[in-house]
Amino acid sequence: MKVCNLGTVTHLEDIMQMSDYICTEAPLLIIVPAFDRIKRSLQEISIHLFRAEQEKASQAILHLEKHCMETVSGFLPDHGSAFEFAQTQITSNFQHIRQLANSTFSQSDERRLLISGEYISSALVAAYLKSRHIDATVADAATLMHLDADGKPDLETICQQAQAFAQTAQAAVYVTQSLVCQNAYGEVEYIAKGDSCAYAMYLAIAFRAQELVQRIQAKEIYIPNDNQKPEESNDTMFSFEEAESLINAGVRLVSSRSLSLAHQYQISIRLINGQGRIIRLVSEIQEETHTVKAITARKHITYIRLHSSGSVSSFRFLEKTLTVFAKYKVSIYLMTSSSTNISMAIETDTETLGLLRRELSGFAELITENNIATISILGKLNWGDSDASSRIIELLHDIPILMISYGNDNHCVSIAIRQSDCKHALCTLSDHFLGTDFTHENGSHSFSEEYNAFII
Repeated sequence: MKVCNLGTVTHLEDIMQMSDYICTEAPLLIIVPAFDRIKRSLQEISIHLFRAEQEKASQAILHLEKHCMETVSGFLPDHGSAFEFAQTQITSNFQHIRQLANSTFSQSDERRLLISGEYISSALVAAYLKSRHIDATVADAATLMHLDADGKPDLETICQQAQAFAQTAQAAVYVTQSLVCQNAYGEVEYIAKGDSCAYAMYLAIAFRAQELVQRIQAKEIYIPNDNQKPEESNDTMFSFEEAESLINAGVRLVSSRSLSLAHQYQISIRLINGQGRIIRLVSEIQEETHTVKAITARKHITYIRLHSSGSVSSFRFLEKTLTVFAKYKVSIYLMTSSSTNISMAIETDTETLGLLRRELSGFAELITENNIATISILGKLNWGDSDASSRIIELLHDIPILMISYGNDNHCVSIAIRQSDCKHALCTLSDHFLGTDFTHENGSHSFSEEYNAFII
C-alpha cells in the first residue's frame, strides 16, 4: 500500500487540484489534516462552550454543519450513493460534536472536539474522490497510529495494526487523519505540535511502502527545466545526502526526522506541487544529468558579525558563542569563523535577537544587519578541484558578498547577500550553473522562461 501525506494542505480545493497526481495507484492511504475553515470554526465553538454560551455554540455548530453539506453538494449535486456516504459521515461527526457540547465541557472534551475536525475533513476528501468515481472511504488513524508510554510512536504495534488493516482492505483509496493517534492508555489524542512528515513516514514503514508521496513544502527552489515533451518524465532527483544539504541550507523539503527514517528504511519520497512538478528523494542516483541540480534562496535572514572583546581566550570564544545560540534554539544557516571573529546567517525574531545581543555583548562586539538572503547551490560538486569560491565571487563581482560557506560536503555551497541583490544574483548564478546544461548556445532567453521555481 502506498502512502500519500497531504498534511500541509489547508483547503479542500488544493486536494481537488492534486487528485489526478495522487490517485494513480491502488491501494493508497491518503493522510489529510483538518482544513482551516473547519479548524477555526471548532476553535470558536470551543470558546463559546468554555464561556457557557450554549446558544452561540449551537448556532456555530449548525452553521459549520451547513457549510460542510453545502461543500458536498457542490461536487455531488446528483445526491447519489456518494452523497449518502458523505451525509452519513458528516452527520455522525456532528452528533458526536453535539454530545460534547451538551455535556459539562472540559479540557479533554475540547481535545475531542478539535480532533473531530480531522475526521470531518477526511470525510469530505473521501466524498470528493467518490465523486470522481474513485473507490474511496475513510480509515480511522487512531486504529493505526499508536504511542508508547513515553509518548513516542510504538512502531511494533503500528506495524501489526497496519498489516491487519492491509489484509482486510478492499477499497482502492483510504483517507485518514493527520497527527491523530491512540496513546498507551487507549485514549485518542491529537499531536498538536507534531511532525506530519514523520507521522506519515511511520505509516509508510508500517505498510512496507516503497515510496511516500508528499506535498512539497519548499519555499523557493530553482531547478533546470529540460523542456521535455509531455510524455517524458519531468522529475528532478536528489539523493538523501543532497536533500539533507538542502534542509541544512534552510529549504524545508521534508522534516529532518522523516528524511532520517526514509534513509534508514530505504523508502523513497516523491514530492509534488499543485502543477504536477515532481522532486524525488532517493537513496542513490545512478546517473547524473546536471552537475549543478538546484539553486535555492531564503530571504528575511539576519546577518551577525562578532569580534571578540578579549575577555575570553580565543579557544573559548567559539564555544561560548555557540552556547548562547543553542540556549535560545536559534537556527544557524551559515557560519564562518576565525579565532576572534565569527560571521553567521541566522533566522530569529526581534525579541530573541535582543536577548542574544544582551548575552553576547559580555564578551564580543556585535554588528547585525537585517533583510539578508542566503543562496545555496546544490549538485554533484568537487569544490577542492574547481575552486568554487573563486567562480562565485567572479560571477557576482558587482554584488557585495557578506559571507561564503562551503567545504563541509561536496553537495552544497552557500552565500549571504543583501536581499535587494537577491534577484540579480539568482539570475546570474542560474544562467551560469543551470543554463549551460540546456540553453541554446546562441539563444537569449529570459530568466522566467528558462527556470522553474517551486514557490509554495
